[in-house]
Order: sequence, then C-alpha cells, then structure tokens
Amino acid sequence: KQAPLGFKLLVSVFLAGYGLAQALGMTMAYIQTKVVNTSAEEYFTYLQPTKLVSLSHPHFFGYSTLYFLTGLLFLFTHQKRIIRTYLPGLVLFAALLDIISWWGIKYISAKLEIITLGAGILFGGGFAYMALVIFYELWFRKKVD
Repeated sequence: KQAPLGFKLLVSVFLAGYGLAQALGMTMAYIQTKVVNTSAEEYFTYLQPTKLVSLSHPHFFGYSTLYFLTGLLFLFTHQKRIIRTYLPGLVLFAALLDIISWWGIKYISAKLEIITLGAGILFGGGFAYMALVIFYELWFRKKVD
C-alpha cells in the first residue's frame, strides 16, 4: 500500500491487460476445440506442424514472461511463505506443460487432452489468485509492520 502511485498504476494495468489476454485465450481455445472443431483431437489433427510451432513459440515466450513477472510480484505479498514459494513456479510449470500437451495430443494420443485441461485450470486459476492478491495488497491492505 505504500508503493508509489505510478508503480501501483503500472502493476494494475499489467495485471488487467494480462487478465484480459488470459480470458481471450481461453475463449479462443474453447471456440477452436468445441465450436469450429468438435474436439481438441480434431483441432490438433488438422493443424500443420509448422502452425503448431508458430503457436508454441509465442506461447512459451508469453507464458514464461507473464508468469515470471506475476510470480515475482507475488513473492512480495503477505501470503504464507509456502504459498509464495511454490505457487508461482507451479503456475509457470503448468503453463509450459499445457503447450507440451498440445504436441502430445497431435503425436501421441488424444487422451492427453486431460493434461491440457488440468494445466489450464491450474495456470488460469493460479494467475487469477496471484493477480487478485497483488491487486488487493497494492490498493487495500493496511500497513503491516
């Protein structure tokens, strides 16, 4: 709460922007695997390897950046130490596992879609939790000695 106003605004816009990107990404994944195609298996079956590479590259970069920066900010919150220590890494690991599972769905088995689903829930929920805690502590938490 004692942070400079400019820092609070910058972090708030960062979290809001990435939150919106997360929501749009989840919406696009749903549309591609349930509306345009009947399943993730169908989507990845017809996806050319070059397209999968071009999807994976920015996702690896974006996820790594997003969850690193969010996790870094989360380390300075007043959450229990065990949560601050392990949640950011777990969220980043789940995000990267999500991308790897796309390749598994295409080349190993459609049953690996459960990994995509579980990883998505973990990194989406983990990001939401960290973002809300960071936002709350930036703007509303009373001074702590």
